[in-house]
Amino acid sequence: PKEDVDEYVKLGHEEQQKRLQAIIKKIDLDSDGFLTESELSSWIQMSFKHYAMQEAKQQFVEYDKNGDDTVTWDEYNIQMYDRVIDFDENTALDDAEEESFRKLHLKDKKRFEKANQDSGPGLSLEEFIAFEHPEEVDYMTEFVIQEALEEHDKNGDGFVSLEEFLGDYRWDPTANEDPEWILVEKDRFVNDYDKDNDGRLDPQELLPWVVPNNQGIAQEEALHLIDEMDLNGDKKLSEEEILENPDLFLTSEATDYGRQLHDDYFYHDEL
Repeated sequence: PKEDVDEYVKLGHEEQQKRLQAIIKKIDLDSDGFLTESELSSWIQMSFKHYAMQEAKQQFVEYDKNGDDTVTWDEYNIQMYDRVIDFDENTALDDAEEESFRKLHLKDKKRFEKANQDSGPGLSLEEFIAFEHPEEVDYMTEFVIQEALEEHDKNGDGFVSLEEFLGDYRWDPTANEDPEWILVEKDRFVNDYDKDNDGRLDPQELLPWVVPNNQGIAQEEALHLIDEMDLNGDKKLSEEEILENPDLFLTSEATDYGRQLHDDYFYHDEL
């Protein structure tokens, strides 16, 4: 956000440079004086995860209405919908909008129950994080895959075909070619997800699609930064190159738009 960058201008030039240098040192995992694509990418992913966890911790406090360090299903509903909602699992509703909300709500409930590892009355902070960020927690993987299969695997063969992947798209027999978005989606199916090229997604291949993790975003940002800031063409960044053009670095995901210079979790010497 813009205001963070402004706040960061208030750091004196020397202090700013000192903190930036501390961050550069931390990104440089093998301490060879250069930041590579994979070092930058790992750092950006770590930063994403840190902020996701911080956010979940704040949410947890808001949801935990009675302050007993657990969030119950009722508390979750009150926070989300201002009331406790209870749908019958087996009764579909006539109204299309209500029915799609019922399905979504039951899906949430299932995820909530799955996140609740100890089957206590509610979720602890760790379990709440698993509920909000199932992609970060190993014990949720199986559930996330099952949920995706239930939703997309219409013929029940345990795989998602290209047709199932494209969902409710109706092929138009009069059209000479597929619309642009179909071509884009097909390309993603073939090149990004279907790793073994058998024309269908198995449960492991489903995962990157249904739970896009931050790896791709982080890699793109890392490549973009090197592209913009690498002055001598060695495909990595030296401290000099970064300090030559610090604003680019400070308006990127690598420092979370400068926010990391105000969070000693990032610039402090011991991580």
